[in-house]
Amino acid sequence: MPKQLTPRLAIVLILVIWSSTSLFAQRKDSDAKISHSNYVRAATGQRVKVSDAKVRIRYAFNPEDIKDKSTWIDEGQLKIAPDMTDYSSFFVEVNEDSLARWFDTHGRNVAYPPARWIQGHRPDYWIEYQYSQITTKDGILTEWATMPRALDLENLYYTESLPLFNWQIGTETATVCGYECIKATCHWRGRDFTAWFTPDIPVEYGPWKFGGLPGLIMKVSDKDGIYSFEAVAVENGNFPIYAPRGNRYKLSTRDKVWKLQRALNENYFKAADQSVINAKTGRVISSRQHPYTQLELE
Repeated sequence: MPKQLTPRLAIVLILVIWSSTSLFAQRKDSDAKISHSNYVRAATGQRVKVSDAKVRIRYAFNPEDIKDKSTWIDEGQLKIAPDMTDYSSFFVEVNEDSLARWFDTHGRNVAYPPARWIQGHRPDYWIEYQYSQITTKDGILTEWATMPRALDLENLYYTESLPLFNWQIGTETATVCGYECIKATCHWRGRDFTAWFTPDIPVEYGPWKFGGLPGLIMKVSDKDGIYSFEAVAVENGNFPIYAPRGNRYKLSTRDKVWKLQRALNENYFKAADQSVINAKTGRVISSRQHPYTQLELE
């Protein structure tokens, strides 16, 4: 007859399971939500076109099932123009465009569905990789960081030189999104990454901040499997690139933005100096810790 677990052993087992699952892909596990008013300002604000892209690559970000978008944290999009690149959320762009058409049809004096068209895992919740716009131009990278609800009017941006990746190109090949790709590895900002790039698209770009290979990065992930981007579509056409719309962005530094984004994921109520009342217990919650590890560790 099998022995029953003692309470102490059961607790130890639970902790072991939790610690092992915490190494899985980063999900939206915080209390931070995106402000509905941010959607409205973005949908109704004036759009300023800054360039025209002829190529767009869409990426699944941290998918649990690549065939099921409801399991993706986001669908990112890389727009490549002759003079710049732009990486942003395709999910968010579709929602903003759909909401703008809603207002055009129904007016602004009726109830509106601010996140009606957002897809993916926990669509009302915020994570910086979905709510940042990354642009590169003339050797400079700019991150336009949209903040969650309590800091809705405190959006920030910073600039830095294009990151340098010391890629080691191997000989292994694989097919990603129909393209034959070559494997490359590097250590960057505290993590070991593996990328798959295709020489068939000879540009030195990739999702988010990644780049620096002799071909488009089609897939990239860290060694621990916490973060991954995988191309799901390569499109030719006309894809306008717009300046960030909605709230104004205040100039900051990468270090300050990075630390704030981490704090908001780890303990949103404390970082945002906010509190809520638990509907079940009636208790005020002003601090609640969540496990979180950033893509950039340094």
